[in-house]
Amino acid sequence: MYERRRMDISKYAKREILQLAERPTPRTPIPRTGDIINLGAGDPDFNQPPIVAEWIKEAIEAGETHYTFQGHPEFKKAVAEYYSKYGVKIDPETQVIPTSGGGAALFLTLAATINPGDEVIIPDPAFQGYINPIKYFGGRIVRAKMRKTEDGYFRPNIENIEKAATEKTKLIIICNPDNPTGCIYTMEELKEIARIATEKDFLILSDEIYNEFTWMGKKHTAIATIKEAVDRTIIAMSLSKTFAWTGLRVGYIIAPKELAELIWRVPIGVSTIPVPIQIAAAKMLREGWRFHEEMKREYKKRIEHCVKRLNEIPNIKCVHPEATFYLFPDITETGIKSTEYTNKLFEEERVRVAAGSTFGEMGEGHIRIALVASIEKLDEAINRIERLHKKLRNKT
Repeated sequence: MYERRRMDISKYAKREILQLAERPTPRTPIPRTGDIINLGAGDPDFNQPPIVAEWIKEAIEAGETHYTFQGHPEFKKAVAEYYSKYGVKIDPETQVIPTSGGGAALFLTLAATINPGDEVIIPDPAFQGYINPIKYFGGRIVRAKMRKTEDGYFRPNIENIEKAATEKTKLIIICNPDNPTGCIYTMEELKEIARIATEKDFLILSDEIYNEFTWMGKKHTAIATIKEAVDRTIIAMSLSKTFAWTGLRVGYIIAPKELAELIWRVPIGVSTIPVPIQIAAAKMLREGWRFHEEMKREYKKRIEHCVKRLNEIPNIKCVHPEATFYLFPDITETGIKSTEYTNKLFEEERVRVAAGSTFGEMGEGHIRIALVASIEKLDEAINRIERLHKKLRNKT
């Protein structure tokens, strides 16, 4: 009789897959029911205006349902028109690559550029989603610690970036504006990064998906506008945050022609965004800014309200972010590590936030709060954080 044995899946797995973490912590699924308040992942809580569904429907009815091997021309043109406002000159035909969200933009760029043993510089702290793709392609991660100012803001540390660069460096990844710290890179900082990349001859991958969420009178500067960086900068972008399109999966790469040609060689077959959605995305880039401004006004209210409330709680210090819709408060004075803190907050108070340590060693002593809920719900979350802090103080 045939005896069924348990199959060892690892036998069939690509070796690099087995070496990766199972899932980035803030993205681990949790129930959507009950009294849980999920402020872990940066999924905007805004629903699409009905016109988006109409645009997609119209495109389908018009027969826009066939192959577009290198992306729909109208979408690529809309991208070039949009990003030109930051002073980046773009040929839509040769320099724009549509991707299924910002994550795919990062993955395709790394797939086209990273060989086993190549070094990739990333800041510390930094978005944890960079880690596994680099490892998957055999790259070696080199962390360049940011510096924390006396008033609590994180800034890129140019000296540490320069020290991290070697003859094996292939790429630096910067997130500007930055997730999780909320800082915006200054022109001076970008010029220094461009200088180092030119002198050491490596590429710059600039993740700029939070470029439209800037506060305190700050403005986003694209590193691709700097002369030394023009030929070596790849911009990774997405509509996920700008227009709350996380589920519609629309992103894109902007790259110099020669680098774009390399990325197109990654064997994915066809453009990974459904054609009707590309057409709707082109319309959104041209006509969706009223919806974006509504979101931005709401995020601004949330930030100002929550920063004030958090700073009223003993043992928390929270700076106002220069950009993004995250807060990165300092909880060092609680005396416990960020992972223990977030576990307690979830288990005892049913609030999900991200531990600062998931973003790197420099993130320890912090938590990241995604402001992806109404002010009423955020207020309740802060009430629960305050309750946790009272319990922690009573134990000391």
